[in-house]
Amino acid sequence: MKKLYTILLIAMLALVSSWAEAQNFDNVNIAEASSVCSVAQDERGVLWFGTDNGLFAYDGYRTITPTQQLNTSPPHHLTTPTPQHLTTRIHSMLMLHDVLYMATERGLMVYDIRRGRFEAPSGSTHGEMRAVTMYGGRVWFGGAQGLFSIDTKSGAVRTESARLRNVYSLLATKHGLLVGTISGLSLLRGAKTQPIPIGEGHQPLVNALLGDGSAAWIGTEGALYRYDGRQMQTVSALDGNSVKALAAHGDMIYAGTDNGLYIYNKVTRNVTHALHDARSPHSIANNIVWTVFSDRWGNLWAGTDLGVSCLRQSKFFKYTLLSDITNTGEGNCLHQIHRGTDGTLWLGGTNGLISYGATRSFMPVGAADIVWFRQSSPTHYMSHNRVRRVYTDLDGRVLVCTDHGLNIYNPQTRQLRNVVVVDSSRRYSTAWAYDIIDDGRGRYWICSYMGGVFIIEKQRLLAASTPVVVADRHIAKQLQGIHVWQLAKDRKGRIYARMYDNGLDRIDPASLRVEHVVGKDRLVNSLISDRRGNVWAAMDGEIRCFGADNRSDRSFRIAGYGGRPADMLCEVEGDIWAVMGSDCCIIGSDGRSTRFAVPGFRPLAICYDPISRCVLLGGNDAIVSIPTANVNTSTPQHLTTSPLFLSGLTVDGRQFATDEGCPTYLSEVTLTSKQNNLTFQLTDLPLSGQQPCVYAYRLKGVDRTWQYMHGERLDISYNALPPGSYTLEVRQVDGLGEACHEVLSYGVTILPPWYLSVWAKALYLALMLCMAVWVTKFCLMRRRLREEREAKERIMQESAARSAFFDNLSLQLKKPLASVFASVLDMLHSASDTAEVRSLERMRRNVVDMNHLVYNALDMQQGGNANEPATKTAVDIADFCRRAADDARSKYGKAVEIVFRTNVPKAYVDVDVMALQLAVDQLIGFAADNRSGEDAVSVGVSADAEKVSVSVGIPGLTIAKADMPFVFNRYYSPIQHSDPHHLSPSPSQHTASLPLVHELAERNGAQSMVESDEQGTSVTLVFASQNSELNNSQSAQPTTLVQANVSTSRAQNSASADARLLAKITEAVEAHIADSEFNVTRLQETLGLGSKLLYRKVKQMTGKTPVEFIRHIRMQRAALLLRDGRFSVSEVMYMVGFSNASYFSKVFQKTYGITPNDYSHG
Repeated sequence: MKKLYTILLIAMLALVSSWAEAQNFDNVNIAEASSVCSVAQDERGVLWFGTDNGLFAYDGYRTITPTQQLNTSPPHHLTTPTPQHLTTRIHSMLMLHDVLYMATERGLMVYDIRRGRFEAPSGSTHGEMRAVTMYGGRVWFGGAQGLFSIDTKSGAVRTESARLRNVYSLLATKHGLLVGTISGLSLLRGAKTQPIPIGEGHQPLVNALLGDGSAAWIGTEGALYRYDGRQMQTVSALDGNSVKALAAHGDMIYAGTDNGLYIYNKVTRNVTHALHDARSPHSIANNIVWTVFSDRWGNLWAGTDLGVSCLRQSKFFKYTLLSDITNTGEGNCLHQIHRGTDGTLWLGGTNGLISYGATRSFMPVGAADIVWFRQSSPTHYMSHNRVRRVYTDLDGRVLVCTDHGLNIYNPQTRQLRNVVVVDSSRRYSTAWAYDIIDDGRGRYWICSYMGGVFIIEKQRLLAASTPVVVADRHIAKQLQGIHVWQLAKDRKGRIYARMYDNGLDRIDPASLRVEHVVGKDRLVNSLISDRRGNVWAAMDGEIRCFGADNRSDRSFRIAGYGGRPADMLCEVEGDIWAVMGSDCCIIGSDGRSTRFAVPGFRPLAICYDPISRCVLLGGNDAIVSIPTANVNTSTPQHLTTSPLFLSGLTVDGRQFATDEGCPTYLSEVTLTSKQNNLTFQLTDLPLSGQQPCVYAYRLKGVDRTWQYMHGERLDISYNALPPGSYTLEVRQVDGLGEACHEVLSYGVTILPPWYLSVWAKALYLALMLCMAVWVTKFCLMRRRLREEREAKERIMQESAARSAFFDNLSLQLKKPLASVFASVLDMLHSASDTAEVRSLERMRRNVVDMNHLVYNALDMQQGGNANEPATKTAVDIADFCRRAADDARSKYGKAVEIVFRTNVPKAYVDVDVMALQLAVDQLIGFAADNRSGEDAVSVGVSADAEKVSVSVGIPGLTIAKADMPFVFNRYYSPIQHSDPHHLSPSPSQHTASLPLVHELAERNGAQSMVESDEQGTSVTLVFASQNSELNNSQSAQPTTLVQANVSTSRAQNSASADARLLAKITEAVEAHIADSEFNVTRLQETLGLGSKLLYRKVKQMTGKTPVEFIRHIRMQRAALLLRDGRFSVSEVMYMVGFSNASYFSKVFQKTYGITPNDYSHG
């Protein structure tokens, strides 16, 4: 009875084990949706899920929300797409050449995968659609309102049958179109519809239809049927189930129901039922299965109410939970996997040692054969739960190294016996035994942490009856450290000892001499011996092979891991496997190398199982088995793997779409300057079962070195990329980490912002050129101005020196001339001889001419020199004026009548006789030039006891009363013009007569006045009398008139504030006439006047603006200097405050109608 119970228990456990294996699903959750109602696959192998919230793509690593831009016009007459989310339930899908036809709650929708566009064909809005299929060259779809079809080229929709309503499923057969509706099954052939009865009585709802080539499978609300065209057969195992979806692969029929997934074998008629198990993450996601789909690799996809579950048929590696092996819920982090010579498989880790028989694979034959050795086990005791090494010696004995000594296995009792080996001093021991090896000479070599290496005879250790045994030899001081992790033996019997920290030592077994083959500056991470007796060491940045002699040593550099060593080494059928993170690097015996990844799993142990011909990778509570038949060790360019391609491109966290099409089907994209945060989503279709490769990438323009992808998801992200053109290159990596075979190239262009565009740069360049030209011109102008300023300073210095010379010369000439002139006049008074008088008169005239010559040559250009000291001489002014009148008569002859009058025979005054001579001559000349008609010019001298007056009458010249205050301004012309305030445009010979009279009066202490009425104008000089001989009869009346006029003129002159202001303005301008920077603002500052007041006064007094008045004075002075001929045009230009020759010439010509050069030579 007990034996029967055991047999039943074993059978039940085996059944549970087989069920667990059958229900090993990979579940995929979709964050934005819950129910998966339909599945399709495109030409590249990407899966498409139709859900209750739209369409999603799945590339084996991630779900991708496609660009959802909806068009409501026909497919080939599209309008501008309106971006919106297609949030609708997709009941069924049909994939035709990367165009997806979807039966949705909103009618038939079409998604062009390559273009990345949703389209709603016109006329397809017939309410909810539930089924779609290809039949007769057209796409047929049906729903609540009937059966319809659409032409794939023109997009035209037509109604096929309005009688067949509430269509749930469609199947194209060689006999016609099977239509499943809410009221049963019908066959549509041409225009005829033939009902096909299902059982008797009320016809059931037909949810699903499937054809396997020989028959049609019909899923209804309550049963699964097989129909071969003649009879309808039911699958009794599914009776009572609502069959919602059907799919086939090989001999299997997959049926999705409200009660999980059923797998029906058509040959054996066995049924497997897959249900959701909350205790297992690898059970089907939910019991409500809406759709089932078999992809091109034979994988089954079950769309449920909570995502989609995949039952993979083709796997490169198999992931097996430890609980599926032990049938317990306990775990173990596996660091050791070992196959004994008797076929026993040993799994050691941090929670003890698991042992079981596995004769056909790595899975246990029966649950009763599994033994779990642990420290706390009452039946299978082990000294410590931390297993460091499981070793089988040359005699087939199994020894286990733990963190509490050795454990020797007894196969008869299936028990472990604990032994600790110590040295003779008992100071060092194998309390932390890490490794053991049989040297073939009847000795065990044992290494330990904090103990070094111990050597002991095998038989003495095996026969020991005490738990502590003294070693025969102990090696510690000769080693690079006492923390020894691992041992290995080469074909010469030499023992290699790997230190726990750094370094590798080699020990001769005969002499026990220690050789340091790798120093303490190098980390050694793993140590193995291959079948040829070579020792392989995983070191930082390389894998080194130590042969029988140093000449046969080899080294393999490993790139892509930052120089860190491999985690583990293992010999597999003559090749060396190196585990680095989640990658497996294979160095072939023929020199070729390859590399593949184990995504989502971090191996901690590696072992080759020759029975199953699998490489077993141990990890946390699981084993990954890789059949060596699946591994292709060809070079990357000759590997048969799924192609790597771009499955998605996110820009700023969102899937990117362009008008040119879906970016995954393009070779390059163009982005704006703000779209500079990119994630390239790559896939190599891991669901295909092909060897998963390792890739390296670089973005040309950003990365200088290759970046290696070791993660589970093939995502490549770049943030804040500057504008420019980039190329993403992805290469497959070989076993040594070299990126040698290009598998993907993708171009990205990020346009610059508008201010960095080509046109903007062209504008900037133009602006820079303009700026450069401006700067060049500015520098040249500054240079020219500097040169002109230097030239001006030089010329002004020369002119000042010349003027000083001529001023001094004038002074030196005037003094003797005045003396001579006075002497000649005295001699004329006393001379009686006619010849002597003529001679003296000739002398007087010569002196007068010389005085005029000195004035014209030396004084006139200065405009008078008020600072020049006056040389006064007592002179008879009556005789002086009479002779001046005579000189004028001689000069003008009969053309001008000049009358001289005086009331005294003699009148003496102290005066600068030379200045008086010039003033009188100027006044007479001024009167002669400006008289009217033939009236005579009068020259009169009158005197009384106090003063002597000299007056010149100008008949016909009238000066307006308003202009009287300005008559002594050197830039005022008394001649009547249409402009009441006319400023003399061109200085003539007698223009300065009135100012000269005024200056003479001021320098000699006299007074000057001008009177004007309708008869004419009189200019008078009044001197203090020194001695006069009066004619009583002629003196009374004129004196009264003169004094009255003098008083009137003086009153007017002193009362004229405007005249004084104009004089101040004139003096200020003349004082700064050589300063080119003197302008109206400087004039305001000099006078202390506001701009408006200055403008109003100058405009009122002169009829000109202040700017024009300053320019007028400069031009007047320039004309005087040029007419004198002593200075060149350039010198005159600088002397009157101009710096630019062309501008000076332009202003001068505008003022006088002639160029300065012509004026100076005229």
